[in-house]
Amino acid sequence: MTVTITRPAIQYVVGPPRTHEGDTMASAIQPAPSHDPSSELADRVNRLIELRTPETGRRPSYEQIARSINDSAGKNVISGAYIWELATGKTTNPRIHHLEALASWGGTDVRYFFDASYASRVEPQLQLLWRLKASGVLNVALRAQGLSDSSREQVSTMVDHLRSLEGLEDADTPDTGLPSL
Repeated sequence: MTVTITRPAIQYVVGPPRTHEGDTMASAIQPAPSHDPSSELADRVNRLIELRTPETGRRPSYEQIARSINDSAGKNVISGAYIWELATGKTTNPRIHHLEALASWGGTDVRYFFDASYASRVEPQLQLLWRLKASGVLNVALRAQGLSDSSREQVSTMVDHLRSLEGLEDADTPDTGLPSL
């Protein structure tokens, strides 16, 4: 029989006493492998905030994040204090609507917080998205949407010419961090 004893920040697994001479009950107590879902959630919340923070900017405060979420929703959905609790692992049983709001703010789905393989797949895409948005490139790309092939080619030619005038390197193959298609 195995009994798990949980204390704040420490978990022990107590198994049957050892049968070897000299072994005591104390030698049967050993730290359990750590697996703390609240710290995994906190790590993902913090990673999402990092991904959303522009490279040249400063990390927003929890209050700023809450204000952005609440403004987008048109109502009070979440507080900065609650986001802090999520980011520090103080909240161990979050409400799904809070996580949905935070995921939406970060540009992803709520699965990001629960599914490790999903999170690892979308993180490079989120990083690219927020880098493009912070640099203003996303706005240019979105404005080019719907243009004909020849018009998009002219826009590309103009951008190449402007880069040349400003002494910038050729940008045919930017490092996006994503695999080639």
